[in-house]
Amino acid sequence: MTKKNGANIEYEVSSGNVFADLGLDQPEELLARAKLLNNVSTLIKNCGLSQQEVAIRLGITQPKVSMLVGGRLSAFSIDTLLRYLSVLGCEMEIRVKKPRSKTGIFRHKGCIAVC
Repeated sequence: MTKKNGANIEYEVSSGNVFADLGLDQPEELLARAKLLNNVSTLIKNCGLSQQEVAIRLGITQPKVSMLVGGRLSAFSIDTLLRYLSVLGCEMEIRVKKPRSKTGIFRHKGCIAVC
């Protein structure tokens, strides 16, 4: 517990993944989607086009663009967000690191990260 302005305020330090801290299923995937969505949203906000113009270029409806800009994470899959980033002109690289040995398969869960 720490004191701030004379009051006791309780807080917990994050692990770096708020989805894991909340105990949600597949927290790494959720964090990766959130980071991708943030990239898409930032590009759209900074492009100088209206949501209708962005919708036409992405091949989606204006309400979908509004959901992108508004951060509606549940509305978009990783592959959809990757497709939007590609249309927006981003270059992406996916790297797969295999387990060190055959005995490593299914022993430890891998991870998903967006850098």
